[in-house]
Amino acid sequence: MAGIDELIANVVDRNIDYGTTWAFNSNNNNPSNDDESVIVKQLKFFHQKDLEKFFSDKNLYVKAFYLHHLLDYFRETRFDIYDIDLIFDKFLQEKVKTQIVNNKGKEINFQIEIHQIFDLLKKNKRELYSDLRGEYLTRLDNKKEQ
Repeated sequence: MAGIDELIANVVDRNIDYGTTWAFNSNNNNPSNDDESVIVKQLKFFHQKDLEKFFSDKNLYVKAFYLHHLLDYFRETRFDIYDIDLIFDKFLQEKVKTQIVNNKGKEINFQIEIHQIFDLLKKNKRELYSDLRGEYLTRLDNKKEQ
């Protein structure tokens, strides 16, 4: 759906859901600052994975990172999920960072990737809400509407 290879999506999902401490150990070539949040450490790790790979569409790991956290945010939020613009704004305010500073001190901004994800979900709202509600509940709702 987002042009993210299934293998990459699975790697990102597993690393976020089951912990990524192995990715930030002393053997890592790009150690993170201990004062950084887990979100920043994850984002730096997945950005580095993108730099190590040569895909036709860059930043697939980063896109998968944002998509994973955004879908989690839809499930966790106390805000009205049908106000998609509000959810996107709150997601950026409360959940993730839009940029990182690499080990050379250069700021790297991911606004383009974030907005690609937002645009994709806006265009596919029906599928998004169906997936969030689950197939069974969606089928029941559709039967009620008939």
